[in-house]
Amino acid sequence: MDFNSLKPFLDEALASRLPTIDSASEEAFRLFNGFYEGYPSLAIDVYAKTLLIHDYSDEPKHEFINEIVIYLRERLNWLRAGIIKTRNGTTAQKNGTLIFGEALDTKIKEHNIWYAINLNMNRDASFYLDTSHLRKWLTENMKGKSLLNTFAYTGSFGVASMAGGASHVVQTDKNRQFLNVAKESYKLNHFPTHPQSFYCPRFFPCHFTPQNWQTTF
Repeated sequence: MDFNSLKPFLDEALASRLPTIDSASEEAFRLFNGFYEGYPSLAIDVYAKTLLIHDYSDEPKHEFINEIVIYLRERLNWLRAGIIKTRNGTTAQKNGTLIFGEALDTKIKEHNIWYAINLNMNRDASFYLDTSHLRKWLTENMKGKSLLNTFAYTGSFGVASMAGGASHVVQTDKNRQFLNVAKESYKLNHFPTHPQSFYCPRFFPCHFTPQNWQTTF
């Protein structure tokens, strides 16, 4: 598919989303879901003012991507930076290559809660957009409850639970770098960052008493 063939799909996606897009917003959302909207090898997200393109094609085409970027920047002229993640590329290309601008956004807001992000730390974007409703549920249902968030990654479930008034949250992940992003989210929301709340073990040898936790992920 060339850009002229893709353009009607992008036009339709933008038309359906533009009424809800606020250029002053710091939120994150999926702008184009190619799997459902006509081009399975492409997904496009926005994180605050940063454009993120996921290229899942077998043979990435730079000119094709450049046409997409020009098209989107003309219509969303408040975008400050852009990054592309290429599935079939080097590790650096998989994690993300800057395609315009200078600095990627490092935080977004969802349901009035701040989340730290690191858009080129990993193959994904460090924040899963498709679990937004679960995070909202946690903010509405965790007051006074405890949470053990196993395999927490960057800890968004724990952050949402803290915002909802959870009494005790422990985040565990084998990767300290991921948990450091969770800590930054805590700082953005002025939550206490006790060392014992961020645990980086070899998980399976650890023993947590189930009855001590009212909620576990």
